[in-house]
Amino acid sequence: MRLAGKVAIVTGGGSGNGRGIAQKFAAEGAKVVIGDINEGGSQETLNLLKGNGHSFMRTDVTKKEEVDNLVGQVVDKYGGVHILVNNAGIVAFTPFLELEEEEWDRVFDVNLKGPFFCSQAVAREMIRLGIHGSIINITSVEAMIVVSSSGHCQPHYNASKGGLEMLNKAMALELSSAKIRVNAIAPGVVETPFTENALKNPQAMSWIMDRVPLKRVGQPQDIGNAACFLASDESDYITGATIVIDGGWVIQ
Repeated sequence: MRLAGKVAIVTGGGSGNGRGIAQKFAAEGAKVVIGDINEGGSQETLNLLKGNGHSFMRTDVTKKEEVDNLVGQVVDKYGGVHILVNNAGIVAFTPFLELEEEEWDRVFDVNLKGPFFCSQAVAREMIRLGIHGSIINITSVEAMIVVSSSGHCQPHYNASKGGLEMLNKAMALELSSAKIRVNAIAPGVVETPFTENALKNPQAMSWIMDRVPLKRVGQPQDIGNAACFLASDESDYITGATIVIDGGWVIQ
């Protein structure tokens, strides 16, 4: 098994891409800890995981004290953290001229401040314990392109994910001296609760398929497979990179 003996924290593991990542990690032998505010969904994920020793700890990634508590409990229970996946995120389509400060702050808090809190707490423990770990940030193709729905965009989402792309590179450079690798995955359209309504709309599906050369919607297991590669020793010489998983959308 590619992740045997590893301990992985997956934020936002209660659904969607986080669930797909957690399932792949568990199948490859890792002990998975889900950090999420979605208690019901997280329990459903735990029920799907192979193997024993997995757990859920309710965590709001926008609150530093909760993140520190999560990491501290994981270290106490499992002896360390080898893998962190910063997957928790939120998205909303709001016209730029109608975007309120509160919504802007909420998106940045979850999508950018959360990964900062989690990465800092985990990296400190990795360094203290001498663990040459892997941090994986889930960004988006919308860090690179702007997608419009009925003429409306999501500038706060674009900006937060673009910021996470740069944080990914900065962390990779600084943490390289501790042999901690930091990489990102940028999903395109993936079948998750975020995209559920759009994928049920024939017009929206047609619009999406016109832009995806591989002519299918991504699945959470597609993201899980890439995350497993970045978490494993197979990617030992990769840091600061972003793997785009979008069926070819951004190459057009």
